[in-house]
Amino acid sequence: MTESAGKPAISVIIPVRNENRHLGETVSSILAGRSQAFPLQIVLVDDASSDDSCRWFPHMYSWVRDRVRIDVIRLPRWSGIPYARNAGAFSALADILFITDANVRFPHCWDLPIRKNLGPNRVLCATIADRDSSFLGYGGTLHVPSMGFDWLRTPAAYGGYVPISPCTGTIISNDLFRRAGGYDTGMPIYGAAEPEFSVRLWLAGAQIVSLPNLVLAHRFRPPSERRPFLDAIGATQVHNYLRFGLLYLDPPRVLQLFRHYAAAAPRYFEAALRQVWAGDVWNRRELLHRTLPARFEFFVRRFGLRDAYGKLGLQ
Repeated sequence: MTESAGKPAISVIIPVRNENRHLGETVSSILAGRSQAFPLQIVLVDDASSDDSCRWFPHMYSWVRDRVRIDVIRLPRWSGIPYARNAGAFSALADILFITDANVRFPHCWDLPIRKNLGPNRVLCATIADRDSSFLGYGGTLHVPSMGFDWLRTPAAYGGYVPISPCTGTIISNDLFRRAGGYDTGMPIYGAAEPEFSVRLWLAGAQIVSLPNLVLAHRFRPPSERRPFLDAIGATQVHNYLRFGLLYLDPPRVLQLFRHYAAAAPRYFEAALRQVWAGDVWNRRELLHRTLPARFEFFVRRFGLRDAYGKLGLQ
């Protein structure tokens, strides 16, 4: 694209669902935090919001004045975070994608660590700070066999490398995102898709690196908001973790996975298992085993992951 056509240097991807109270401050912090007025695209993926969250943003900034273009993709029905992130990323124009949320604050000069550290097969993981506490998360690690996520509290846990990059702050080249195939939309709405994408990136030969000096201030939802949401999608969330495990685990760990969720989520387990069986999990597993250069055992050994019995999470 020509300069006048406006090819951005970075595309920031933000899924949005009823974030009218927070989105304006997020967008303002992204623009104000640039080290200079480099050309920037912000892609807002409106996931069937009912509060007109994104309606006015394309008219608030201009390419000529602000070196910013804001594109809004309106999804016709609630599709969930993995689908929304893919929709935004696959329509992005820049060579660099910054995947984040609608309720964060970007720091001053947030682009400088990206320019310095991003590579063709290197993914960057921003540090996530809780706006209401002293919490800092430097990416996350994976629990086997539940396939659940836990925050890393130090960037040195794995020598600066990160097993799982959270969706709040993942920076990746457009080319690598497309080569990896984006997030697994067989994991709808919320849960497991971001850890699965990180695992897949590692198995494809990429590395995920912590950026301790790129700190995003994030509004974590309080229990009064978070608990009703998780209760409403309980079966779907358990489905996603079951699917995640079935894509990568060996048979003994699959049995551990089933036992874990049958005990931890008996209310949802049977329905979730039926949903997994009705999907394409076996075809997807075969595709991943056929096309990824490394197996899940590589990821387990690379980060020393232990199963429910304290053994390495593999046969």
